[in-house]
Amino acid sequence: MNNHKWLIISASVVALSVLAVGCGTSGKTSNSGATGEGATGSQKNVSTSHTESATSASAFFKDKTMQILVPYGPGGGYDQWARLIAPYLQEYLGLGKVEVVNVPGGGGIVGTNQIYSAKPDGLTIGDTNAGGDVFDQIDNTPGVNFDVTKLTWIGRPDDDPHILGVHTNGPYKSFTDLEHAQKTIKALATGKGSSDYNAAVITLNAFNIPYTMVAAFSGSKDEKASFLSGNGDTISLSASDIAEIPDQAKVILLQSTERFKKLPNVPTVIELAQQAGLNQDKINALKEMAKIMDLGHAFIAPPGIPADRVAALRKAFQKALSDPSFIAQAKKENLYVGYLSGSELTNIADNAVANTSHLKPLLQAK
Repeated sequence: MNNHKWLIISASVVALSVLAVGCGTSGKTSNSGATGEGATGSQKNVSTSHTESATSASAFFKDKTMQILVPYGPGGGYDQWARLIAPYLQEYLGLGKVEVVNVPGGGGIVGTNQIYSAKPDGLTIGDTNAGGDVFDQIDNTPGVNFDVTKLTWIGRPDDDPHILGVHTNGPYKSFTDLEHAQKTIKALATGKGSSDYNAAVITLNAFNIPYTMVAAFSGSKDEKASFLSGNGDTISLSASDIAEIPDQAKVILLQSTERFKKLPNVPTVIELAQQAGLNQDKINALKEMAKIMDLGHAFIAPPGIPADRVAALRKAFQKALSDPSFIAQAKKENLYVGYLSGSELTNIADNAVANTSHLKPLLQAK
């Protein structure tokens, strides 16, 4: 009797084993079954991995202190964006504190060098002059110790194109007036090597306009104050900066790839170049310049930050820009919110460095 029971149990085990193998075989022979099951298992692993990474990054940032380095003095556009976003990064990363530290010097080079060489732990980031950084690398500017293709690009907060402006009551009413200037114009920019400096130099060189650059300012606030005091014929700033002084400055050109909805009647530098019949090399150079200028007030971090922390930084940055309170405060401060992802910024910087032949001849101030 016991032997009989043992035979029955053994037969049942064999039957179950065959059934299990049969089910497995059936799954493999059915493409949808195999894909679905394999994908589910894979998704579970990826999900678990992502969850663990997110948990790891969250635990790292919790209650720590972050520094946002600004390569200009207080009061300018870069400083303004850094101070606006700081409390939101603190909230979304769970940080204990976020400090904004101004590191002026070298037209932004000093600050960017410091960001680049900072400890790659995700606790030092910067609101840098991204366009200026790219130009400086292309032009082999002395003092540059960074490589924009190795930076960690976090995101761009603004849709705020750089412009060229003139005095509302000055002798020049349009860019065409500058093209026909009978004397050397005085062009203002924040500092040698800054994006607004290089954009002005490239544009004026491309159109063969006689000029002298005045670029000894610690930030856009000082540049604007000098312009308002009557110094300089042109000013190179962000559109939001000029929006604060509409009765005293007139925008005559956009240093951007496309027109700006808040300034619908202002042409882009590319449109003006085509209208003026500039040669194709110059037009290509102006197109490259405009793409670089569209980097805006980009936020960066050092190379080599762990991938999970980079993801956390980018996610917190994007959340901050979507926060209704952040948007309301930006509007109150006359800032133009326009998010661009870290990966998109990376592509712009990489492409710019890979295509420098048209830009270099126009980068030298006269």
